[in-house]
Amino acid sequence: MVTKRAGTDALDRGAFEAAHASGGHCPAAAPAAGATAGREVPSAPGKHWLLGHLPLLRRGILPALVELRAAGPVVTVQAGTGSTYVVNDGALAHEILVDKNQVFGKERMIRGFQAATGDGLNTLEWAEHQERRRIVTPAFGRASTAHAAPLICQVAADFARRWPVGTPLEMDREMLKLSADITVRCLFRSEADPDTMSWLATKMSTLSKGVMLRMAAPAWCPPLPTPESIDRWRAKRRVRQVVQGLRERHTPTERRDDLLSLLNAAACPAPGAPGIPSTVVSDELVTFLGVGSETIGVALAWAWHELARNRDLEQAVQREADALFNSGNPLPEKVDEHLPLSTQVVMEALRLYPLPVVPRNALREVTVGGFRFPRGADVLLNLYGIHRDPALHPRPDTFDPYRWAPESARTALRNAYLPYGAGAHRCVAAPFAALSGAIALATLAAQFQLRPADPHCQVRAVAGVVTRPDRLVMTATPRTGKTI
Repeated sequence: MVTKRAGTDALDRGAFEAAHASGGHCPAAAPAAGATAGREVPSAPGKHWLLGHLPLLRRGILPALVELRAAGPVVTVQAGTGSTYVVNDGALAHEILVDKNQVFGKERMIRGFQAATGDGLNTLEWAEHQERRRIVTPAFGRASTAHAAPLICQVAADFARRWPVGTPLEMDREMLKLSADITVRCLFRSEADPDTMSWLATKMSTLSKGVMLRMAAPAWCPPLPTPESIDRWRAKRRVRQVVQGLRERHTPTERRDDLLSLLNAAACPAPGAPGIPSTVVSDELVTFLGVGSETIGVALAWAWHELARNRDLEQAVQREADALFNSGNPLPEKVDEHLPLSTQVVMEALRLYPLPVVPRNALREVTVGGFRFPRGADVLLNLYGIHRDPALHPRPDTFDPYRWAPESARTALRNAYLPYGAGAHRCVAAPFAALSGAIALATLAAQFQLRPADPHCQVRAVAGVVTRPDRLVMTATPRTGKTI
């Protein structure tokens, strides 16, 4: 059992680097002498003599990230007495996440997530992260994901039958409910009542905001007892109670390859085998229920927003959904192969509205793309800007799922599209998220047409752990004669 906090012990890091240097995941870093040969990172334009780069935020965080992307591959931004290195180039981001990931830690990410999720996968580094990842990976293998597909269809169909027709719906909350329900029933193989799912969807944004605040705050600044922080503390306690109920209602698969079965087995290992504390099982359930559900749930909300603005695309998705769900034929064995456009719609939503930034910190002086990063440098990988780089994605502000079609996916480069991260810390649940997102979209599209409750209301993207809509209210209307 690993008992040290990973990422805080230099010997543990060194052992991890040596063990993985030849495996392709963590190649040996350049020596310190080579690091000093790098160029100094330029300061971003627009620096005020007193306010630093705070004026960049005059229009909001997301417009600032787009502006910074145009400033160069990597720039420094000053706010107060500290500087942040903002990486705006996909190749440099890939170098940090993959080629030199052992030189960059996750201090801010750990600080942000630990208060909400405990010692879940997002808060681990080095050998401890690799061991935990080894435990949960079978739940997201090809065979496990394929076995989960029919149940995902069933969960989405059950949700559709409960959906109020003709009532204005907050789409991000509705899709978070659906995504959380899929996670609970298909990934955990447990059950929760609709009221609990609704409560979770309501509180996810509250907990997510707390994560962002702790990421942004200095390490020395303790959480202040504000009404908002007290609400987040109460929400965290309630989530833990919900998770305990899920553990008690667990119905494992015969294959024992669902996530909760794998975690339970690791918490009760064979004699002499490494294991994890029972509390870590709950930490991981909170992690996947919160972070995983939010990412795909918000992406689905954006997908509906964009489909309502493009009727031809909407009708194409409906035709694909009808062929699978309204044809009267049984579901095929490989559902995902029959949903190429739905898959591309979710991919495009994650491109246009990704996690805005990924924080890292340099553990020692290092060069990246010829630029010198000093030891201790705070680094932000600007995914929002990279995903809107016109050199990588033609017409970057246009929602165009067809850019991901096999015949035109030349932009689907490893450096151009990073919604799930990359390298050793790439989201382990990415295959499950992609499948569940496409199925959820198609299931609802087979039965409903969604339109803005107020056609004149402009929807604005807001930066958080994910890029959320500020207010996205839509109305579901049944498609004539279409039922699942």
